[in-house]
Amino acid sequence: MRGQWWFVRENQIVSTFNIADWCQCAFFSGTWLKMKEEVVGKGEGRAVINAAENGAPFPLKKRDQLLDYILTLMGHDENDGLADSSLELLHTQALALTACTTLVSVEPKLTIETRNHVLKATLGFFALPNDPAAVVNPLIDNLITLLCAILLTSGEDGRSRAEQLLHIMRQVDQYMSSPVEYQRRRGCLAVYEMLLKFRMLCVSGYCALGCRGSCTHSKQIDRTLHGNFSNLPSAYVLPSREALSLGDRVIIYLPRCADTNAEVRKFSAQILDQLFSISLSLPRPVGSSIGADIESLYSALSSLEDVIAILRSDASIDPSEVFNRIVSSVCILLTKDELVATLHGCTAAICDRIKQSAEGAIQAVIEFVTKRGTELIEMDVSRTTQSLLSAAVHVTEKQLRLEVLGAISCLAENTNPKIVFNEVLITAGRDIVTKDISRLRGGWSMQDAFHAFSQHMVLSVLFLEHLIAVLNQTPLVKSDLEKGENSGLLSETPIEKDILQAAIFALTAFFRGGGKVGKKAVEQSYSSVLGALILQFGSCHVLASSGQHEPLRALLTAFHAFCECVGDFEMGKILARDGEQNEKEKWIYLIGDIAGCISIKRPKEVQNICLIFTKSLDRQQKFQREAAAAALSEFVHYSSGFSSLLEEMVEVLCRHVSDESPTVRSLCLRGLVKISSVHIYQYTTQVLGVILALLDDTDESVQLTAVSCLLMILESSPNDAVEPILLNLSVRLRNLQISMNAKMRADAFAAFGALSNFGGGALREAFLEQIHATLSRLILHLYDDDTGVRHACRSTFKRVFPLFEIQGLPALFSSHCINSDHRSDYEDFVRDLTRHLLQHLPSRVDTYMAATIQAFDAPWPIIQANAIYFSSSILSLSDDHHVLGLYYTQVFGVLVSKMSRSAEAVVRAACSSALGLLLKSTNSLLWRAARLERLESSSRRGFDPESAKK
Repeated sequence: MRGQWWFVRENQIVSTFNIADWCQCAFFSGTWLKMKEEVVGKGEGRAVINAAENGAPFPLKKRDQLLDYILTLMGHDENDGLADSSLELLHTQALALTACTTLVSVEPKLTIETRNHVLKATLGFFALPNDPAAVVNPLIDNLITLLCAILLTSGEDGRSRAEQLLHIMRQVDQYMSSPVEYQRRRGCLAVYEMLLKFRMLCVSGYCALGCRGSCTHSKQIDRTLHGNFSNLPSAYVLPSREALSLGDRVIIYLPRCADTNAEVRKFSAQILDQLFSISLSLPRPVGSSIGADIESLYSALSSLEDVIAILRSDASIDPSEVFNRIVSSVCILLTKDELVATLHGCTAAICDRIKQSAEGAIQAVIEFVTKRGTELIEMDVSRTTQSLLSAAVHVTEKQLRLEVLGAISCLAENTNPKIVFNEVLITAGRDIVTKDISRLRGGWSMQDAFHAFSQHMVLSVLFLEHLIAVLNQTPLVKSDLEKGENSGLLSETPIEKDILQAAIFALTAFFRGGGKVGKKAVEQSYSSVLGALILQFGSCHVLASSGQHEPLRALLTAFHAFCECVGDFEMGKILARDGEQNEKEKWIYLIGDIAGCISIKRPKEVQNICLIFTKSLDRQQKFQREAAAAALSEFVHYSSGFSSLLEEMVEVLCRHVSDESPTVRSLCLRGLVKISSVHIYQYTTQVLGVILALLDDTDESVQLTAVSCLLMILESSPNDAVEPILLNLSVRLRNLQISMNAKMRADAFAAFGALSNFGGGALREAFLEQIHATLSRLILHLYDDDTGVRHACRSTFKRVFPLFEIQGLPALFSSHCINSDHRSDYEDFVRDLTRHLLQHLPSRVDTYMAATIQAFDAPWPIIQANAIYFSSSILSLSDDHHVLGLYYTQVFGVLVSKMSRSAEAVVRAACSSALGLLLKSTNSLLWRAARLERLESSSRRGFDPESAKK
């Protein structure tokens, strides 16, 4: 039996230690005082008893060993839970707690290790079931007495005693927040009793025998214990207010004031009263602001005590009214630092397992933030937001989570909303990366936060503005991507990337879950939202082209949600059709289509949107500039109603034709030529100057854009705008007519033909020289591999040849041969045209031949064949000895060489046909005569005839 075992152990203890030590232990326990005459002798024992009665310390040399034995008595079999303890064991444990109280009350003081050992062995009794109450209740009382004894006999000064108090209270916290009602009641009672002892300690010292008020024991103890501090100020003996950690403690006990149990509510209120009473009685540090309004502090404390008095006398009072008054008083009594600590520690309180307490904690946070939020600095707001977000994540009950989000909204409304929003986005970004947010129990709390902000009357606009700012300031793609394509596709830091992704998710939630309030905010910020979404297109498409498709999908989802929110269904159709096209031209055209749709559906928004994009062209991110340029190049056509805006847009577009990005340069130029016909005359000279510069651009795509835009603007340009740069344009177009890009060749030939409209008057002769210089090339490309080039050359022929004023040419250009795609028709046309050139422009034949011979090495086999046939036609039809003597041999040799060596059938066929022309021609005799004349001339000048054959 365990009782018999205790008796045996008792005999062992008596036999182990000297009789004086055991008598003191027995005497201090109060349970075994009757043993002092029976066990202790009249001599030595009386000295121990007298010392105890007088409150003098009596060192117990083997106290720790006794404690080990006593703590062993409290133990239980590993297979038995505390709830299964027998009545006899409970009695034994109650006696052991009393003995333990006696042992911790004597010298020497407990070490930290021993204290922790005692607490670990005893605190578990708080979890004992209520029954049997006659045994369990005294045991709990003994446990509370033990805790108070540990508190009273520990520490050397105020701070160390405060540390002991905090340590014990923190150990009891687990029972105060227990879902079991009687455990919460026991924990609250224990803390309340310890605070009573601690307050008495701070006011008048303490008595180890438990006497209250003034007694001879406490005086002696004070004199002995405080002997080292007798000459020091009270601040060195008493704890400081900071040592009590009031902020951390308040958030633990405040939720209990909203508990479902009346006793717990009453004890919790008394705990708060004791804490603040103690704190106000302690010395204040120099420079402290606590005393600035001491009257209001004592008034709040008095109000708190009034509430406690009501709780003691009237149990029927409305708990919510009581709680409101407690919170109001606490809000005043907390210092700024304590308030911050309370807010930082709110997570556990909000996650309390008693719903009413959790709701009370949320209510308290809202009260504190509403009344004192202006005192919080940025770091305080940030940490408080993190605490509330952590609570929102752990709370799965929907209504309670909404209340937490309401507290976060309150914090944003009464402090710095940007900090709150940013912390929410950081948390959301971390969740997106680390969790499957679609499968979280209770839903994704951050999406609920987004909905809460979007539905808030005050915060909805602020939150939307913050999201737009995040999108505008945090690119998805590194800036160094401009220098090397795909050199780095992530944002500057992982955190920035996560925040941007979270912002896009938040926008989607805002558009879909904002209700009427959110929709109103979106409508008010329509241009800003649209601008931010469009600017992200470039970056997202770049990532998609590299295999990272998620950012683009998320952006398109947000864009579709935006269209649904504001009712722009046409724009939604455009996105559905081309949104996921990864080719650069595709997404640029997509932006242009969106801009056109907006200009038609929402013309009032055009001005604001254009202002956003004109500023966006100055951004560092290349792909954002490209997106802005793509939008502006379309919007400029619809900005004719805003003259000042149009002037600004033209200025910006002209400035950015020198952008580092070829795409930006091209798009800016496209925008310039889309100026409405009403205003284009005003800017034609300026636009033509830009085109002239870009015709020499180092990037072929920009050159192609310049040629295409030149074609567009020449159709409506006045003479005085074109004539000053006519020749410069002609020279640059001639250089582009031999481009490997077929579209470039076609547009260059077509633009040259368009210039003929301005080639009359004083510039006629100069422009004719340009025509002569390009005529051979024009003839050769009449039969280009590309049909676009063929059509362009045919059109240009018909436009430039009237300037020659040659009779018979109109009939030639109206024949079917020039429009035919058959080679035989082309060759017939070339021979007929050659006859006209030899007849009417004999002085230019030398120029044509020189240019044609250069085409023998053209990169296109068909052009080589055309050059061979054209040159042979000239030589076979010409009777100019100078031309024949200069070119016949050269051409004949090339024909023979290419016919035997060329890998292209079309070239070999052309050589064969051309040789036939030359050999059959009567001009072969003239060629021989011309060659003999050259040989005789060389002989007369002393040259070796044989050398001339070589």
